[in-house]
Amino acid sequence: MSDPATTKSYVVKLGVLALALTAYFYLPGIQEFITNGIAYLRLRNFEGLRQFILAYGVWAPVTSIFLMAIQSMVPLVPGIAITITNAWIFGWELGAFYSWVGALLGATIDFGIARWYGRPVVERVINGKMLDKADGFFKKNGVLAVFITRLTPIVPFKVISYGAGLTKMPFCRFALATGTGQTPAIVLYSFIGQSLTHSLRTTITVTSLLLLLGITAYYYRARLEKYFFCQNDEEP
Repeated sequence: MSDPATTKSYVVKLGVLALALTAYFYLPGIQEFITNGIAYLRLRNFEGLRQFILAYGVWAPVTSIFLMAIQSMVPLVPGIAITITNAWIFGWELGAFYSWVGALLGATIDFGIARWYGRPVVERVINGKMLDKADGFFKKNGVLAVFITRLTPIVPFKVISYGAGLTKMPFCRFALATGTGQTPAIVLYSFIGQSLTHSLRTTITVTSLLLLLGITAYYYRARLEKYFFCQNDEEP
């Protein structure tokens, strides 16, 4: 006989999934919003993305936040395009804030999907080899792995978020490491992206600095672990 708590959990999970699918296919504008927004991101069409966000008027900030969150669930869609566009539209200060909120929201959703639905579902979104590498890094560094990889724009956010959701890592520690680690990259890319006239050299310089910051954090990981985080979290 099945455990009532387990049965209830399955029912809730299936219910949430059914609501999400229903919203996508039947609520007016949802499917069009996601399809068009993701298309602009994949093409890195900054002008099209700018017009798309501004078309929502006073809801433009909310639009950019939700678009940032949604892109985190879609493979091969760059979130940095929204960060730069937000800075172009709202100025680097507000743009960075909206990007930060959207990125944290997206990471939370990815974490929740992995925690709720498990590895088989995650492997439909993330390449298995990339996920295996993330698993090894988590086993070695625990929650600090989230913080270090958030500092560098080289590692895809979604890989780390989904990977963390498959471990025993508490959500609050994941959110703290994500929110703190993503801040330097978002602020710097927002600052150089506010006019969309930055040079490739500047972008490369900022990326290199962030990569150096990530390497430095990794080098001092034991000290960071001691002062800011608890002991490592292991896979269930």
